[in-house]
Amino acid sequence: MSQTAGHEDTDAPLHPIQSCIVTDAEAERPRRRREDTVERLLDAALETFAEQGFAAASVEDVCRRGGFTRGAFYSSFRSKDELFAALMHREVERDLARAADMLTGLVDEPDPVTAAVDRSLALFRVGRVWTLVTTEYVLHAARHPEAAEVLRRYRRQLQDSLVALITPALAEAGLHLRVPAAELMRAVFALHAGMTVLSLTDPAEADRMRRDALLMLVRGAVSTTPTTSRPG
Repeated sequence: MSQTAGHEDTDAPLHPIQSCIVTDAEAERPRRRREDTVERLLDAALETFAEQGFAAASVEDVCRRGGFTRGAFYSSFRSKDELFAALMHREVERDLARAADMLTGLVDEPDPVTAAVDRSLALFRVGRVWTLVTTEYVLHAARHPEAAEVLRRYRRQLQDSLVALITPALAEAGLHLRVPAAELMRAVFALHAGMTVLSLTDPAEADRMRRDALLMLVRGAVSTTPTTSRPG
């Protein structure tokens, strides 16, 4: 039928309206694929940096281990340093989740301080591969100020987050800090940094020394009676 004035041609093909609708599930698939790609690239980067070192490893090495092309890499990251920053973010978030679990239930322990220290040591041991990777990145950051800023940013984030975790956990266990929580955490990080290199070559000795020093540090910083110091 030909078109007449004021009317559309009824012979025009009809398209079911549902064929033009993109469902939420369909719209979600590209995002999930990208997230999966990023996770696999981060896993490949962790293994590659631990095995070869950050400086020696190339983008091609990471892609080869993860089974990706360079195009897939550069669709998610602009550089190897940006990849490391994303890896740092992921590992910090995982460490914080583990720390939150480990600090739960200290009030039920006969010696909450010793329990907190021993649980923290378990966290350090879990992160040995990550410790190796960050140690490699420290050497890179010593020569590149922008890389050093990445480490400073995440160290501050981790310290602030741990302060927020330990303050209520200690209070629940009936313990009170003699010093601001932020100062205690800086001292703990300094102790951990001092033991990091030793832990890569002699983990048993590093664990022993870290445990002894951490126990002395924490026992000296907490009390069973309230103090007038600021909490953080």
